Amino acid sequence: MNKTLTANGKQLAAKLIRAQAGAIFLLACVFSLVQPIAGYTYFWGVVGGGMAVMIPTALFAWRAFAQGGARAAKQIVSNFFAGEALKISFAVALLIGLLVFTTLPHSAVVSGYITALFVQWLAPILFLKST
Repeated sequence: MNKTLTANGKQLAAKLIRAQAGAIFLLACVFSLVQPIAGYTYFWGVVGGGMAVMIPTALFAWRAFAQGGARAAKQIVSNFFAGEALKISFAVALLIGLLVFTTLPHSAVVSGYITALFVQWLAPILFLKST
């Protein structure tokens, strides 16, 4: 039973990350087609912004779904909060790093970041029938 609970959570997290990757790839292709001269920098800017959400989301899922079951309730709650703190701090660090230390277009980085967040916010609606 414990493995089933954590496996379902990991499967939903994997679906979310795949949906984010698909949306980021589509937006990156659109950005690269719209910018004919420096399209590759816009492509990588969108990908970088999306990865600034996707990597922390994967870390959160790994941390939050490490344990399951009623006996480990306190450990599950502490893993959840630790995972959320790790996710937020890592996302902020990645986004600041992309905006400050790279020459990627800021509009592309922020667009990728917002798109990945938007898919994450819509995930409960998108995956409603799969739960």
